[in-house]
Amino acid sequence: MLANPRAPWQASVPPYVKVVLLGLFVGFFCYFSFFFTDSTPPQTDLAPVEEVGVVVPGADPEILAKIADQSRQQRLVIESEPLSHLLEKALDVSPTAAVAMGMPKKPIPLDELRENSEEHRGQWLWYEGVLEDLNGPRDGHPIKGHSIYEATVRLPDGERVITAFSIPPGDDIHRGGFVRTEGFLMKLRDTTYPQDIAEAPMLVGRQLLRDYEDWAPVTEFDPSLLADIVDTYPGTKIWHDVKEDQGTPLWHLAAFARDTADDRTFEQWRQIPVLSVAGTHDRLVAGEIERGTPMRILGTLVKRRVIKAPPNPAGIEYWTVAWILSRDYASHIVPVWVPKKIDDIPLRTDLEVRGYYYRWLAYESIENLRLRVPLFIAADLNRYDIGVDETMQTLGLAIAIALILLMALIGLMQWSGRRQSERHAREMDARRRRRREREAAVNPGT
Repeated sequence: MLANPRAPWQASVPPYVKVVLLGLFVGFFCYFSFFFTDSTPPQTDLAPVEEVGVVVPGADPEILAKIADQSRQQRLVIESEPLSHLLEKALDVSPTAAVAMGMPKKPIPLDELRENSEEHRGQWLWYEGVLEDLNGPRDGHPIKGHSIYEATVRLPDGERVITAFSIPPGDDIHRGGFVRTEGFLMKLRDTTYPQDIAEAPMLVGRQLLRDYEDWAPVTEFDPSLLADIVDTYPGTKIWHDVKEDQGTPLWHLAAFARDTADDRTFEQWRQIPVLSVAGTHDRLVAGEIERGTPMRILGTLVKRRVIKAPPNPAGIEYWTVAWILSRDYASHIVPVWVPKKIDDIPLRTDLEVRGYYYRWLAYESIENLRLRVPLFIAADLNRYDIGVDETMQTLGLAIAIALILLMALIGLMQWSGRRQSERHAREMDARRRRRREREAAVNPGT
């Protein structure tokens, strides 16, 4: 007798049910593999954001304790040792280090500073206003090759801040111009000449920076501001990084990208061309694509760094420099500058950057090859989104429900078949028992 490969309690599943089940399973798997998007960030270890030149010097509390500014007589005097100490320390404070040292986002009101000058002494502060007076250079700097400069800055409310610094002011710094001063708070200062000033904060910093009146939101792009950019060899502009390229063309395009980021919908951006070798490279090389032209960059984030933005009229506080590996662009690394701090996107994340063509950028690769790639400005680094619509979501949900119902039906069939098989087995056992009993009654001696 042939062995039965199926146990007695197992129900036979029709072939068409198996086909339907397999089809639903494959459809369900494909949907979740290619169309399902999770709104939560991937659970990946974040690569650290690369900070540039971060040195966090601290002032010596014992030296700061020698400063006094409680009386007018004390405020008229500048303690030489604390001044030299702070001038030396301030030279090591980069813009990014100033943020790491706890520089406030907004200037501390002078009334609050006067009430708690000892509490804020040694803290890195900043103010902006009009340059009223500038003196120097003079001797006495603790580091050879440097001199001491002093300036008085009038704030928008009419108050004044006094500052001492080491780096000579640039040609764009002049009396009557708008400037920004940063530095350690040394003390409250009084002067009698050339102006009678009382209880003005004295900051000891690195340099005096040119500042700008804030722009209104930039909602209209002006191509003429980018028309004079020269980014060809052997010029130096093509080699400039984001810190060296600070100027009106960059600020205008970055502010425009930021302030109009919500003007185009997702579907409208999908109509914008993608940076590629076949579609856009030759036109970029030939100069047929104008600066400020919107373009999408598809690729993988391979490197990024964040720097504190120098003073600018666009209100940009940070710059994020992203390097994107674009397979559409022959797997070249494409730079994107973003006027904001982005430190929550892991490296190796797939991106669809919605940027604007700015200029060409040259750099040297690890293999010492000189490369030239287009540089883009973007409002953000957007994760790649395949754009699953509600119809696909509904279809996926329907497939999932159908699969669950079918699995429940198969389970019910299996349970019912097993019950029938067990009942049949019990009946067969009962028949055999009754037959043996009848045989025993007919043949009692057997």
